[in-house]
Amino acid sequence: MVANRIWILIGKKVSGEATLQELEELKSLVADSGDSVNTIGEFEQMLQTVNIESTHISDEEIAERWELFKHKLAPEPKILPLKQNNKLMFFWLVAASVLVFFAVTFVLIAHNGINYPLGSMAKISAPAGEPKKIKLPDGSTVWLNAKSTLTYNKHFGVKLREVNLVGEAFFDVVRDVNHPFVVSTASLHLKVLGTSFNVRAFENEKKSEAALVKGSIEVTLVNNPDKKIILKPSEKITVRNNDLEPASPSTIRAVQNGRMVPIPLITLSNIHYKEQDPIPVEAQWIERKLAFESESLEDIAERMERYYDVTIDFKDESLKGMVFSGVFKDETVTDALKNLQDASSVPFKFKPEANNQLTIYK
Repeated sequence: MVANRIWILIGKKVSGEATLQELEELKSLVADSGDSVNTIGEFEQMLQTVNIESTHISDEEIAERWELFKHKLAPEPKILPLKQNNKLMFFWLVAASVLVFFAVTFVLIAHNGINYPLGSMAKISAPAGEPKKIKLPDGSTVWLNAKSTLTYNKHFGVKLREVNLVGEAFFDVVRDVNHPFVVSTASLHLKVLGTSFNVRAFENEKKSEAALVKGSIEVTLVNNPDKKIILKPSEKITVRNNDLEPASPSTIRAVQNGRMVPIPLITLSNIHYKEQDPIPVEAQWIERKLAFESESLEDIAERMERYYDVTIDFKDESLKGMVFSGVFKDETVTDALKNLQDASSVPFKFKPEANNQLTIYK
């Protein structure tokens, strides 16, 4: 637990979020820990390679936002009282409920695209431009973003509640202390009991992230399983995917299965909120919004491809690094790009091509 706390405090120090009390706590923990000064210094240097700005949010505001957020996620159904003296009406209502249950179950399975190859795995996919809301066997709710896939074994819930994710999903997990909930991606393993969080782990993106709204998460890096990080509400971990990044002599490595493997570059920060909006930027896609905060045009273009079901090409690499913040909802892809043009300090152009393709150039 001490090592976990050191990791979190160093992350906050590097991102500029640590309070004076946390800085003093870090100093004390490092002095008392068995870790060498060089190891701590290397980790701090590693965190500094990625910089995400964020603003501290109080615990009270987090709780208040969560209550508003929860209300939007799962509104309580209205229950109409039955007349006790009308047994016939009660019988028909029960019969109708049973029929509706089976009909809805059938429609949901067909709509969610759940397949069971060889009767062993359930696979749920969301096509481009169409996020999907699903219910898992334990009652947990998952919002699956466009071009994302979630799979789980038929033994889900027997010992573990384990799912595999390629893409992005928001999880609202039912608490069950006897059956931990595990999300596995190519670069991260996340273990929870009952919580709400967003995970983004697309195969072709340079970074993966987990953003916690409520509860707690134990995060393990696939390439460094000995290190575990505990996230608290309103915290986010971002991991650079090594397989998409060129190796360098300064890359920190660890021994895994008898061989040296690179440790992904990571950072810890707070999730982002817009004024008067209880849903964090990292999860606003569940309301079919395209939201981004201090993101590069390259990353925004990747989001736009899934959101609008288009392909975006850059003719000039220098345009990819421009940084923007904003939210799109009802805009078309051309309207969105025009808004980015107006907000950009560097002039750029774009033109639609055939087959839902767009080209961005100077």
